[in-house]
Amino acid sequence: MQKIDIKKKNNPPPLLWSRGGRNFCALFLATSISPLALANSSPTVGLVDVYQMAVLQDAPLAQARAEYQAEQQNYDTARAELLPKIQADASYFVTDSNNDVSDSTRQDMSITLNQSIYKHEVWAGFEQVKHSLKTSDFKLKTAEQDLILRVAERYFNALLAQKNLELFKAKERADLSQLERAQASVEVGLASRVDVLQAKSSFDLSKSERINAENALDIQFEELMKLTGKPITQLKSFSMDANLPEVPLDLYVLEQKAESQSLTVKQTQSQLDTAELEVDLQKGGHWPSIDFQAKFSDTSYIDTTDGFFFRDSQQTSVGISVTLPLYSGGGTSSKVSAARYQLNATQAQLRNSREEARLQSRIQVRNLESGRALLAALKEAVKSNDAFLESVDEGYQVGLKSLLDVFSARANQTVARKNLIEAMHNQVLNRLRLESILGDLTMEDLTAFDRLLQDSEVIVVNKAISP
Repeated sequence: MQKIDIKKKNNPPPLLWSRGGRNFCALFLATSISPLALANSSPTVGLVDVYQMAVLQDAPLAQARAEYQAEQQNYDTARAELLPKIQADASYFVTDSNNDVSDSTRQDMSITLNQSIYKHEVWAGFEQVKHSLKTSDFKLKTAEQDLILRVAERYFNALLAQKNLELFKAKERADLSQLERAQASVEVGLASRVDVLQAKSSFDLSKSERINAENALDIQFEELMKLTGKPITQLKSFSMDANLPEVPLDLYVLEQKAESQSLTVKQTQSQLDTAELEVDLQKGGHWPSIDFQAKFSDTSYIDTTDGFFFRDSQQTSVGISVTLPLYSGGGTSSKVSAARYQLNATQAQLRNSREEARLQSRIQVRNLESGRALLAALKEAVKSNDAFLESVDEGYQVGLKSLLDVFSARANQTVARKNLIEAMHNQVLNRLRLESILGDLTMEDLTAFDRLLQDSEVIVVNKAISP
């Protein structure tokens, strides 16, 4: 009987690319080590490790931090408008006439102090900037929470791809072993060519799944490198027996907390306060302005007309000026109306933010509740599929099950493990998303899950059996 050749094709040339400013071309050409083999030799990193690298690298967070610092400077600028202003002036003029006896020299020096006593738009603008600074602070906190979520999402996306590759590699090894055993059995007459074809078909599918998993993992590592600025090739993972920390899920309490504590709601509320002050600021165009001024001047004057004349005088003046706008062509009323319309828009935005916070809190609570039940079901599914594959193996050995049953059971085992790993990751992400909606997401939440991570466990799929 003809033996099916399953010899592996020659490995393709090593990949050439540059990561993190380093050229890996020479390394791969010299050693013929694939990227995945290099990944397996690298130290594993955890969730907090990735976050600490991302804090230094993330562009959106750096942007939010710079915008907050700029808003602090705007606050100082607005406050400066309320403080007194002192100005010194000096001048020196020499007048040279075509008449030799008409030359003069004049020297003036003065110090002026101006203090705004009442200017409505200045005070309203200062209060407005204070609320703008508060809004910028909420934006910065939102960016910090967003980074934590993005770190967790990309970490677990990469980790899922890593675990999928391990599962498909284990399945491919088992299928290859099964194929080799089937070929050996055909040669001694203990199996038919149909068994070999079935084994070859399953092995080819496992190989294609492994290739797709390798590509998916490489893409996820690229996503992580963009986030951290450093190549990451091996991640710590949860054990499939790990018990994730639970939190009380009181839907009403969490919904109310989300409505009042969500950073999005707080940010919109601050924007509403700013919009209200904008209306007040524009109304200032109808109000008078009152300023206080004190001035000291010293003047020296020399005139040579009709002989020599010298005069030196000092003056001190103190006064209050009042300015009342009478008519500006309707521009002030138009600005007030525009500010009111913007206020209405911000009020609608705040209402939408509160409704969205309540909705998202309900969604995440339900996701967590269903996730608990799903994890329990999938853990049982993994146990039952492991037991079923072992039973099918035994049945195949005594002739009660076909080789196709073995491959089908092994595929179900792989799917059950993959679904359990994915459900664990989703449960963690939903927990972090809920904390973000409540405005409570911090690095401590990452640390709580990071403690449960460990070096990746070796995934073993039941060994192939002889027919």
